Amino acid sequence: MAGFPWTCAQCGAVNDPAAGRCGTCGGLAPGRARARALWVLLTLMLVAGLAVGGVLLFTGRPRPAPAASGPFPQYTTPVLPTTRTVVTTANGVTPPVTPSVTPSSTTTTAKDKPCPPDAARYLPGGTGTALLVGQTGKSVVTICRTPDGRLFYDGQARGQAASGDTHITLPAEASGDGFVAVNGDYRYQVGGGRLVVSAGSEVLSNEELTTVG
Repeated sequence: MAGFPWTCAQCGAVNDPAAGRCGTCGGLAPGRARARALWVLLTLMLVAGLAVGGVLLFTGRPRPAPAASGPFPQYTTPVLPTTRTVVTTANGVTPPVTPSVTPSSTTTTAKDKPCPPDAARYLPGGTGTALLVGQTGKSVVTICRTPDGRLFYDGQARGQAASGDTHITLPAEASGDGFVAVNGDYRYQVGGGRLVVSAGSEVLSNEELTTVG
């Protein structure tokens, strides 16, 4: 090592190469030289420990998550269930639905009355409901419906007792706003406030019919 500065392994002092030995250690007592060498060693170990601890602390820190890249994921909108609208009253009770009824000339209403006795006795079963009771200048006309739903036309000569010559009962049916009954060639049409009796194409009578009761 002649010609170059060198460092003492015991004390760490830089010595003159011409000295050939550590002048610093040589000038110290053996105990002091050993203690100084130990202090230098501890110092180096402390510095090394701090350096290693710093490296471990830095490498142990959590790294921030990388920013998301690429296209956004595709989402499907869920199909909502179809709701149903319900009308309720103030107290939360659904009002009942009243079915609509189409009026008909053959439908029994609260105003329907029993068939008059003079006509009812000629009906099957002897009873029925009067759908129409009217009179002309010559006749009393009654349309009755039996409990099984059949319709009958009853015509009587006005002011006379019922007999084969003054009375007739025929099956009838609803027709337009009135009723019609057929007896052979004869046709009895009741409706529009009229009683029309015809035979074939010939009109035998066309009288005003006034409702009774």
